[in-house]
Amino acid sequence: MNKSSLLLKSNTLKAAVGDVLHASLQTHTGVEFLLAATSDGYIFSDTLPEDTSINKEGLAAMAASFAGISESLAIQSSKPPASGSIIETNEGLLVCKQLKCNRNEIVLLGAFSISTNHGIALWALNNTVKDILSLLKQYN
Repeated sequence: MNKSSLLLKSNTLKAAVGDVLHASLQTHTGVEFLLAATSDGYIFSDTLPEDTSINKEGLAAMAASFAGISESLAIQSSKPPASGSIIETNEGLLVCKQLKCNRNEIVLLGAFSISTNHGIALWALNNTVKDILSLLKQYN
């Protein structure tokens, strides 16, 4: 097991990321939930309630897959690597961002209410990304 994979198994880092996610949920209006996953699709931290009907493990796997597909699609389209993707639904937005720090990768998924526009959703998620990247740098 390399140093990178050990870092993403740190319960202290998971708790710190959880604190950032919960603070972001309280700070930014329109955020319904946030979920951080490892790039290989495992839950890292989330703000979903314990009694949610959402399959957290499945959602983490799909978010990681979506991030990877988005990055590959951008490369195949001769665009710089994708750093995020947006899904529009009839009930709001899902925004997925990739966070890369050294060899560590985390995928952040944010669900936003229908009243949240694209710009606000991206701004809120980018602020959360900055805070998580700061933590990852501290733990490296």
